[in-house]
Amino acid sequence: MERNNWKSQFTNCDFLLKYYLIILILGLLLGSCGDQTDNNIPLLKPTAYYNLDIPETSDLCFGSTTNVLYTVSDNTTKVYKITTTGRTLAELKYVGNDLEGVCYVNNQYIYVAEERLREIVKLDLQGNKLDQKVIPVEANAENEGLEGISYATFCMRFYIINERNPGLLIETDKNLNVLNKYPLTFANDYSGICVDNVNQNLWILSDMSATVNKCTMQGEVIESYRIPVSNPEGIAYDPDSKMLYIVSDAEARLYIFNLNL
Repeated sequence: MERNNWKSQFTNCDFLLKYYLIILILGLLLGSCGDQTDNNIPLLKPTAYYNLDIPETSDLCFGSTTNVLYTVSDNTTKVYKITTTGRTLAELKYVGNDLEGVCYVNNQYIYVAEERLREIVKLDLQGNKLDQKVIPVEANAENEGLEGISYATFCMRFYIINERNPGLLIETDKNLNVLNKYPLTFANDYSGICVDNVNQNLWILSDMSATVNKCTMQGEVIESYRIPVSNPEGIAYDPDSKMLYIVSDAEARLYIFNLNL
């Protein structure tokens, strides 16, 4: 009788051991699958970064050459001209409400996005206000509005992003009349945009997801990269050198990434 009890206990222990081993293996497999999903998005490492003397920088675009950039501050609500090494060259006259986007057009004008007002404002190169236009977006929180603007010279259209609720890519004609709205769902929010006029695609930045995404002109993802940048809010891309420039709002810093590496 005692021998049978001993065998029964041994069998039960053996069964429990196998059971826990199976649970452990399943846990490891599921965990590795989660890591793999994240690791499928390549990590870009900056080749350089420069501290800025501009607080809360948001959005970025090239000026007359790829050696000059424009950015805006949602702290001072002003527009700044800077070098690609982060040195401030000029501060424009315009004082906005809640600046979040900027683009340079035809060597004549600068367009800025006012997030809370849902407006695009047209400026001359000194920062004098020339015109403004409301961009209609579905009702949402005031600070979840227009976040970035870029101009496609090859088709003479503006591409504007709405941050979230809803995430949108808004296409307009050269006079800012809305032509199309494309829902965006590939990231948690959308914080910056630039047009690659050579390859005719878009680069869209996400602050909350910490990714930069190469997209079609309709906002469909072609490829994505993770970036080690806190609060990225502005992006400019030079297709000739394949260099990405990204500004961090929280860090007041300009990062440079080389896609040739």
